[in-house]
Amino acid sequence: MTAVSEKEILWTRGFTLTNIGSLFLFIPFALYLPVMPVYLLKGMHSSLQAAGAVNAIFLVACFLFRAQTSRLEARFGTRQVLLSSGFLFMATNLLYLTAATVPSVLAIRFFSGVCFAVSNTSINAMASRLIPGTRKGEGLAYLTTMVLAGTAIGPYLGLSISRAFGFQAVFVFSAALSFLGVLIFCCIKVPEARPQVQPFTFYGIYEAKAIPVSLIVLLLASAYGGVLTFVALYAAELQLPIVVDFFFVVMAVASVGSRLATGWMYDRLGPNAAIYPAIFVLASGLMVLANVHSTAWMLIAAGLVGTGYGMAVPGIQTLAMQLSPPHRVSEVTATFFTCLDGGIGLGAYVLGGTIHALGYHAVYQALAVMTVGCMAIYYLVYARTRAW
Repeated sequence: MTAVSEKEILWTRGFTLTNIGSLFLFIPFALYLPVMPVYLLKGMHSSLQAAGAVNAIFLVACFLFRAQTSRLEARFGTRQVLLSSGFLFMATNLLYLTAATVPSVLAIRFFSGVCFAVSNTSINAMASRLIPGTRKGEGLAYLTTMVLAGTAIGPYLGLSISRAFGFQAVFVFSAALSFLGVLIFCCIKVPEARPQVQPFTFYGIYEAKAIPVSLIVLLLASAYGGVLTFVALYAAELQLPIVVDFFFVVMAVASVGSRLATGWMYDRLGPNAAIYPAIFVLASGLMVLANVHSTAWMLIAAGLVGTGYGMAVPGIQTLAMQLSPPHRVSEVTATFFTCLDGGIGLGAYVLGGTIHALGYHAVYQALAVMTVGCMAIYYLVYARTRAW
Protein backbone atom coordinates (compact mmCIF):
# COMPACT_ATOMS: atom_id res chain seq x y z
CA MET A 1 0.00 0.00 0.00
CA THR A 2 1.38 3.41 -0.95
CA ALA A 3 1.77 6.34 1.39
CA VAL A 4 -0.91 8.23 -0.51
CA SER A 5 -3.48 5.46 -0.20
CA GLU A 6 -2.71 5.07 3.51
CA LYS A 7 -3.50 8.73 4.05
CA GLU A 8 -6.88 8.23 2.42
CA ILE A 9 -8.04 5.54 4.86
CA LEU A 10 -11.00 6.88 6.81
CA TRP A 11 -11.98 4.10 9.20
CA THR A 12 -8.80 4.01 11.23
CA ARG A 13 -8.83 2.74 14.81
CA GLY A 14 -8.85 6.32 16.13
CA PHE A 15 -11.73 7.49 13.94
CA THR A 16 -13.82 4.40 14.68
CA LEU A 17 -13.35 4.82 18.44
CA THR A 18 -14.15 8.53 18.15
CA ASN A 19 -17.52 7.73 16.60
CA ILE A 20 -18.37 5.16 19.28
CA GLY A 21 -17.26 7.44 22.11
CA SER A 22 -19.24 10.34 20.66
CA LEU A 23 -22.37 8.16 20.63
CA PHE A 24 -21.87 7.26 24.31
CA LEU A 25 -21.67 10.93 25.26
CA PHE A 26 -24.55 12.04 23.06
CA ILE A 27 -27.04 9.49 24.39
CA PRO A 28 -26.98 11.06 27.89
CA PHE A 29 -27.20 14.54 26.34
CA ALA A 30 -30.32 13.68 24.34
CA LEU A 31 -31.73 11.48 27.11
CA TYR A 32 -32.16 14.42 29.48
CA LEU A 33 -33.96 16.74 27.06
CA PRO A 34 -37.41 15.14 27.57
CA VAL A 35 -36.66 13.52 30.95
CA MET A 36 -35.50 16.52 33.00
CA PRO A 37 -38.66 18.64 32.46
CA VAL A 38 -40.77 15.65 33.54
CA TYR A 39 -38.47 15.11 36.54
CA LEU A 40 -38.84 18.70 37.72
CA LEU A 41 -42.56 18.89 37.04
CA LYS A 42 -43.57 15.52 38.50
CA GLY A 43 -40.62 14.37 40.59
CA MET A 44 -39.92 17.72 42.27
CA HIS A 45 -43.37 19.32 41.80
CA SER A 46 -41.94 22.47 40.19
CA SER A 47 -43.58 24.90 37.77
CA LEU A 48 -43.80 24.52 34.01
CA GLN A 49 -41.45 27.47 33.61
CA ALA A 50 -38.83 25.76 35.80
CA ALA A 51 -39.28 22.62 33.70
CA GLY A 52 -38.40 24.67 30.64
CA ALA A 53 -35.49 26.38 32.39
CA VAL A 54 -33.78 23.07 33.21
CA ASN A 55 -32.91 22.52 29.55
CA ALA A 56 -32.49 26.21 28.80
CA ILE A 57 -29.79 26.65 31.43
CA PHE A 58 -27.89 23.64 30.07
CA LEU A 59 -27.93 25.10 26.57
CA VAL A 60 -27.04 28.58 27.79
CA ALA A 61 -23.92 27.03 29.28
CA CYS A 62 -23.20 25.44 25.91
CA PHE A 63 -23.80 28.84 24.29
CA LEU A 64 -21.29 30.54 26.58
CA PHE A 65 -18.51 27.98 26.70
CA ARG A 66 -18.47 26.17 23.35
CA ALA A 67 -16.42 28.93 21.74
CA GLN A 68 -13.85 28.77 24.57
CA THR A 69 -12.79 25.20 23.74
CA SER A 70 -10.11 26.21 21.23
CA ARG A 71 -8.55 28.56 23.80
CA LEU A 72 -8.51 25.76 26.40
CA GLU A 73 -6.96 23.34 23.89
CA ALA A 74 -4.31 25.89 22.96
CA ARG A 75 -3.36 26.24 26.61
CA PHE A 76 -3.70 22.65 27.89
CA GLY A 77 -3.81 20.38 24.82
CA THR A 78 -6.64 18.54 23.08
CA ARG A 79 -6.31 15.26 24.98
CA GLN A 80 -6.27 16.88 28.41
CA VAL A 81 -9.27 19.07 27.63
CA LEU A 82 -11.28 16.21 26.11
CA LEU A 83 -10.67 13.73 28.93
CA SER A 84 -11.12 16.26 31.73
CA SER A 85 -14.37 17.67 30.37
CA GLY A 86 -15.68 14.17 29.57
CA PHE A 87 -14.92 12.95 33.08
CA LEU A 88 -16.58 15.99 34.67
CA PHE A 89 -19.64 15.53 32.45
CA MET A 90 -19.87 11.96 33.72
CA ALA A 91 -19.60 13.17 37.32
CA THR A 92 -22.44 15.68 36.91
CA ASN A 93 -24.82 12.79 36.22
CA LEU A 94 -24.10 11.41 39.68
CA LEU A 95 -24.54 14.82 41.29
CA TYR A 96 -28.23 14.73 40.37
CA LEU A 97 -28.59 11.94 42.92
CA THR A 98 -27.72 14.44 45.68
CA ALA A 99 -29.85 17.35 44.44
CA ALA A 100 -32.84 17.98 46.70
CA THR A 101 -34.05 21.35 45.39
CA VAL A 102 -34.85 22.88 42.02
CA PRO A 103 -32.02 25.48 42.27
CA SER A 104 -29.48 22.72 42.95
CA VAL A 105 -30.69 20.78 39.89
CA LEU A 106 -30.39 23.93 37.76
CA ALA A 107 -26.87 24.59 39.07
CA ILE A 108 -25.76 21.05 38.25
CA ARG A 109 -27.45 21.32 34.85
CA PHE A 110 -25.49 24.50 34.07
CA PHE A 111 -22.16 22.91 35.01
CA SER A 112 -23.09 19.83 33.00
CA GLY A 113 -23.70 22.08 29.99
CA VAL A 114 -20.26 23.62 30.35
CA CYS A 115 -18.61 20.18 30.44
CA PHE A 116 -20.64 18.84 27.54
CA ALA A 117 -20.00 21.90 25.35
CA VAL A 118 -16.25 21.64 25.82
CA SER A 119 -16.07 17.85 25.37
CA ASN A 120 -18.36 17.84 22.32
CA THR A 121 -16.45 20.66 20.61
CA SER A 122 -13.16 18.95 21.43
CA ILE A 123 -14.46 15.67 19.95
CA ASN A 124 -15.32 17.44 16.70
CA ALA A 125 -11.90 19.09 16.59
CA MET A 126 -10.18 15.77 17.24
CA ALA A 127 -12.24 14.01 14.58
CA SER A 128 -11.34 16.70 12.04
CA ARG A 129 -7.66 15.97 12.63
CA LEU A 130 -8.19 12.20 12.32
CA ILE A 131 -10.08 12.45 9.00
CA PRO A 132 -8.02 12.55 5.79
CA GLY A 133 -8.32 15.84 3.94
CA THR A 134 -9.70 14.14 0.83
CA ARG A 135 -12.55 12.56 2.85
CA LYS A 136 -13.35 15.40 5.26
CA GLY A 137 -16.98 15.80 4.24
CA GLU A 138 -17.65 12.07 4.36
CA GLY A 139 -15.98 11.67 7.74
CA LEU A 140 -17.87 14.54 9.36
CA ALA A 141 -21.11 13.15 7.95
CA TYR A 142 -20.48 9.84 9.74
CA LEU A 143 -19.72 11.67 12.98
CA THR A 144 -22.95 13.66 12.63
CA THR A 145 -24.84 10.41 12.08
CA MET A 146 -23.61 9.23 15.49
CA VAL A 147 -25.03 12.43 16.97
CA LEU A 148 -28.40 11.76 15.35
CA ALA A 149 -28.30 8.14 16.51
CA GLY A 150 -27.76 9.36 20.07
CA THR A 151 -30.66 11.76 19.62
CA ALA A 152 -32.86 8.82 18.63
CA ILE A 153 -31.72 6.37 21.31
CA GLY A 154 -31.36 8.77 24.25
CA PRO A 155 -34.95 10.01 24.71
CA TYR A 156 -36.37 6.51 24.19
CA LEU A 157 -34.04 5.01 26.81
CA GLY A 158 -34.50 7.87 29.25
CA LEU A 159 -38.28 7.83 29.22
CA SER A 160 -38.41 4.03 29.31
CA ILE A 161 -35.95 3.72 32.23
CA SER A 162 -37.65 6.52 34.21
CA ARG A 163 -41.04 4.82 33.93
CA ALA A 164 -39.71 1.35 34.75
CA PHE A 165 -37.11 2.10 37.44
CA GLY A 166 -37.42 5.78 38.38
CA PHE A 167 -35.36 8.90 37.74
CA GLN A 168 -32.47 7.82 39.98
CA ALA A 169 -31.83 4.89 37.64
CA VAL A 170 -31.66 7.33 34.71
CA PHE A 171 -28.90 9.31 36.43
CA VAL A 172 -26.85 6.19 37.20
CA PHE A 173 -27.32 4.83 33.67
CA SER A 174 -26.22 8.14 32.13
CA ALA A 175 -23.14 8.28 34.35
CA ALA A 176 -22.16 4.73 33.38
CA LEU A 177 -22.61 5.40 29.68
CA SER A 178 -20.61 8.65 29.87
CA PHE A 179 -17.85 6.82 31.73
CA LEU A 180 -17.64 4.26 28.93
CA GLY A 181 -17.29 7.12 26.46
CA VAL A 182 -14.41 8.62 28.45
CA LEU A 183 -12.68 5.22 28.64
CA ILE A 184 -12.93 4.92 24.86
CA PHE A 185 -11.36 8.34 24.39
CA CYS A 186 -8.52 7.29 26.69
CA CYS A 187 -7.62 4.65 24.08
CA ILE A 188 -7.30 7.16 21.23
CA LYS A 189 -4.02 8.77 20.29
CA VAL A 190 -5.13 12.36 19.87
CA PRO A 191 -3.34 14.47 17.24
CA GLU A 192 -2.31 17.66 19.00
CA ALA A 193 -2.59 21.12 17.50
CA ARG A 194 -1.75 23.86 19.99
CA PRO A 195 -1.67 27.28 18.36
CA GLN A 196 -0.77 30.37 20.34
CA VAL A 197 -3.54 31.53 22.65
CA GLN A 198 -5.21 34.52 21.00
CA PRO A 199 -6.54 37.57 22.90
CA PHE A 200 -10.23 37.36 23.74
CA THR A 201 -12.14 39.35 21.11
CA PHE A 202 -15.50 38.93 19.39
CA TYR A 203 -13.80 38.64 15.99
CA GLY A 204 -11.38 36.06 17.35
CA ILE A 205 -14.28 33.76 18.31
CA TYR A 206 -17.06 34.47 15.80
CA GLU A 207 -17.28 35.13 12.05
CA ALA A 208 -19.34 38.20 11.10
CA LYS A 209 -20.23 36.92 7.61
CA ALA A 210 -21.80 33.79 9.08
CA ILE A 211 -24.02 35.64 11.57
CA PRO A 212 -27.02 36.53 9.33
CA VAL A 213 -27.74 32.96 8.17
CA SER A 214 -26.84 31.57 11.61
CA LEU A 215 -29.56 33.75 13.13
CA ILE A 216 -32.06 31.83 10.98
CA VAL A 217 -30.84 28.65 12.67
CA LEU A 218 -31.34 30.33 16.05
CA LEU A 219 -35.05 30.82 15.25
CA LEU A 220 -35.49 27.33 13.80
CA ALA A 221 -33.67 25.79 16.77
CA SER A 222 -35.92 27.66 19.21
CA ALA A 223 -38.92 25.96 17.60
CA TYR A 224 -37.11 22.62 17.69
CA GLY A 225 -36.22 23.20 21.35
CA GLY A 226 -39.91 23.63 22.07
CA VAL A 227 -40.53 20.18 20.61
CA LEU A 228 -37.63 18.47 22.40
CA THR A 229 -38.45 19.93 25.80
CA PHE A 230 -42.23 19.81 25.96
CA VAL A 231 -43.44 17.05 23.63
CA ALA A 232 -43.43 14.45 26.43
CA LEU A 233 -45.63 16.68 28.61
CA TYR A 234 -47.81 17.51 25.60
CA ALA A 235 -48.31 13.83 24.81
CA ALA A 236 -49.29 13.18 28.44
CA GLU A 237 -51.88 15.96 28.23
CA LEU A 238 -53.27 14.36 25.07
CA GLN A 239 -53.31 10.99 26.88
CA LEU A 240 -50.76 9.59 24.43
CA PRO A 241 -47.80 9.02 26.81
CA ILE A 242 -46.50 5.83 25.18
CA VAL A 243 -46.18 7.33 21.70
CA VAL A 244 -43.58 9.86 22.83
CA ASP A 245 -40.96 7.08 23.13
CA PHE A 246 -41.28 6.42 19.42
CA PHE A 247 -41.72 10.12 18.58
CA PHE A 248 -37.99 10.74 19.07
CA VAL A 249 -37.00 7.61 17.16
CA VAL A 250 -39.12 8.60 14.15
CA MET A 251 -37.85 12.17 14.34
CA ALA A 252 -34.19 11.10 14.42
CA VAL A 253 -34.55 8.49 11.64
CA ALA A 254 -36.20 11.15 9.47
CA SER A 255 -33.33 13.53 10.29
CA VAL A 256 -30.71 10.99 9.17
CA GLY A 257 -32.49 10.25 5.90
CA SER A 258 -33.13 13.89 5.09
CA ARG A 259 -29.53 14.82 5.87
CA LEU A 260 -28.33 12.49 3.11
CA ALA A 261 -30.82 13.98 0.66
CA THR A 262 -29.86 17.53 1.62
CA GLY A 263 -26.23 17.06 0.58
CA TRP A 264 -27.28 15.84 -2.85
CA MET A 265 -29.81 18.65 -3.34
CA TYR A 266 -27.45 21.34 -2.09
CA ASP A 267 -24.50 20.26 -4.24
CA ARG A 268 -26.51 19.85 -7.44
CA LEU A 269 -29.32 22.40 -7.17
CA GLY A 270 -27.96 25.05 -4.83
CA PRO A 271 -28.84 26.25 -1.32
CA ASN A 272 -32.29 27.61 -2.22
CA ALA A 273 -33.47 24.19 -3.41
CA ALA A 274 -32.46 22.66 -0.06
CA ILE A 275 -33.24 25.37 2.47
CA TYR A 276 -36.67 26.61 1.32
CA PRO A 277 -38.21 23.08 1.36
CA ALA A 278 -36.52 22.35 4.70
CA ILE A 279 -38.12 25.36 6.39
CA PHE A 280 -41.52 24.60 4.84
CA VAL A 281 -41.47 20.95 5.96
CA LEU A 282 -40.45 21.93 9.51
CA ALA A 283 -43.29 24.48 9.67
CA SER A 284 -45.71 21.82 8.41
CA GLY A 285 -44.59 19.44 11.14
CA LEU A 286 -45.14 22.06 13.82
CA MET A 287 -48.62 22.82 12.49
CA VAL A 288 -49.52 19.12 12.49
CA LEU A 289 -48.15 18.83 16.04
CA ALA A 290 -50.31 21.76 17.13
CA ASN A 291 -53.48 20.00 15.96
CA VAL A 292 -52.66 16.36 16.66
CA HIS A 293 -55.22 14.09 18.39
CA SER A 294 -54.00 10.57 17.60
CA THR A 295 -50.90 8.39 17.67
CA ALA A 296 -50.63 8.27 13.88
CA TRP A 297 -50.65 12.05 13.50
CA MET A 298 -48.18 12.40 16.36
CA LEU A 299 -45.72 10.20 14.48
CA ILE A 300 -46.40 12.04 11.21
CA ALA A 301 -45.53 15.27 13.00
CA ALA A 302 -42.32 13.65 14.27
CA GLY A 303 -41.36 12.64 10.73
CA LEU A 304 -42.02 16.12 9.34
CA VAL A 305 -40.18 17.93 12.14
CA GLY A 306 -37.22 15.55 11.86
CA THR A 307 -37.07 15.87 8.08
CA GLY A 308 -37.33 19.65 8.05
CA TYR A 309 -34.83 20.24 10.84
CA GLY A 310 -32.49 17.54 9.50
CA MET A 311 -32.41 19.33 6.13
CA ALA A 312 -32.22 22.88 7.46
CA VAL A 313 -29.28 22.53 9.84
CA PRO A 314 -26.66 21.05 7.47
CA GLY A 315 -27.91 23.19 4.59
CA ILE A 316 -27.54 26.44 6.50
CA GLN A 317 -24.26 25.34 8.07
CA THR A 318 -22.80 24.64 4.62
CA LEU A 319 -24.04 28.02 3.40
CA ALA A 320 -22.43 29.76 6.39
CA MET A 321 -19.14 28.06 5.50
CA GLN A 322 -19.38 29.13 1.86
CA LEU A 323 -20.16 32.75 2.72
CA SER A 324 -17.12 33.03 5.00
CA PRO A 325 -13.35 33.08 4.37
CA PRO A 326 -11.92 29.54 4.11
CA HIS A 327 -9.35 30.13 6.87
CA ARG A 328 -12.13 31.01 9.36
CA VAL A 329 -13.69 27.55 9.54
CA SER A 330 -13.33 27.27 13.32
CA GLU A 331 -14.89 30.68 13.88
CA VAL A 332 -17.78 29.85 11.52
CA THR A 333 -18.39 26.62 13.42
CA ALA A 334 -18.42 28.49 16.74
CA THR A 335 -20.82 31.10 15.32
CA PHE A 336 -23.20 28.54 13.89
CA PHE A 337 -23.34 26.21 16.89
CA THR A 338 -23.58 29.09 19.34
CA CYS A 339 -26.78 30.16 17.55
CA LEU A 340 -27.95 26.54 17.43
CA ASP A 341 -27.42 25.96 21.16
CA GLY A 342 -28.80 29.38 22.01
CA GLY A 343 -31.92 28.79 19.94
CA ILE A 344 -32.75 25.46 21.57
CA GLY A 345 -32.15 26.98 25.00
CA LEU A 346 -34.28 30.02 24.17
CA GLY A 347 -37.13 27.82 23.03
CA ALA A 348 -36.91 25.65 26.13
CA TYR A 349 -37.02 28.60 28.54
CA VAL A 350 -39.35 31.12 26.91
CA LEU A 351 -41.95 28.57 25.87
CA GLY A 352 -42.39 27.21 29.39
CA GLY A 353 -44.23 30.32 30.57
CA THR A 354 -45.94 30.81 27.21
CA ILE A 355 -47.39 27.30 27.22
CA HIS A 356 -48.66 27.85 30.75
CA ALA A 357 -50.48 30.99 29.56
CA LEU A 358 -51.68 29.95 26.10
CA GLY A 359 -51.53 26.14 25.92
CA TYR A 360 -49.65 23.75 23.68
CA HIS A 361 -51.87 24.13 20.62
CA ALA A 362 -51.47 27.91 20.39
CA VAL A 363 -47.72 27.80 21.03
CA TYR A 364 -46.95 25.17 18.39
CA GLN A 365 -49.13 27.06 15.90
CA ALA A 366 -47.20 30.24 16.65
CA LEU A 367 -43.91 28.38 16.20
CA ALA A 368 -45.13 27.13 12.80
CA VAL A 369 -45.90 30.71 11.72
CA MET A 370 -42.51 31.92 12.99
CA THR A 371 -40.80 29.13 11.06
CA VAL A 372 -42.55 30.15 7.84
CA GLY A 373 -41.31 33.68 8.54
CA CYS A 374 -37.75 32.34 8.43
CA MET A 375 -38.25 31.82 4.69
CA ALA A 376 -38.67 35.58 4.31
CA ILE A 377 -35.61 36.25 6.45
CA TYR A 378 -33.58 33.81 4.35
CA TYR A 379 -34.73 35.57 1.20
CA LEU A 380 -33.70 38.96 2.58
CA VAL A 381 -30.24 37.93 3.85
CA TYR A 382 -29.22 35.66 0.98
CA ALA A 383 -31.59 34.48 -1.76
CA ARG A 384 -32.60 37.88 -3.17
CA THR A 385 -28.94 38.72 -3.87
CA ARG A 386 -28.25 35.45 -5.69
CA ALA A 387 -29.66 33.72 -8.74
CA TRP A 388 -31.72 30.54 -8.08
